Amino acid sequence: MLSTTTLQRNHLYQFRGQQLRYSHRSNCRVNAPFIFNDSKGRRKELSQNQVQREVFELVEFCDN
Repeated sequence: MLSTTTLQRNHLYQFRGQQLRYSHRSNCRVNAPFIFNDSKGRRKELSQNQVQREVFELVEFCDN
């Protein structure tokens, strides 16, 4: 289970088979969604429950 406090901006996460980059947490309301972007730049808003249950952090490898 992923804690929502451990999300880091621009890190890669997986949600239902999709790879998403964490952008930020919306500040517009009390139960604000978590904002992610996919590889095509489409925005996806996930609730805190979805993040805790279905989002997994992926480890990225960098070429030096």
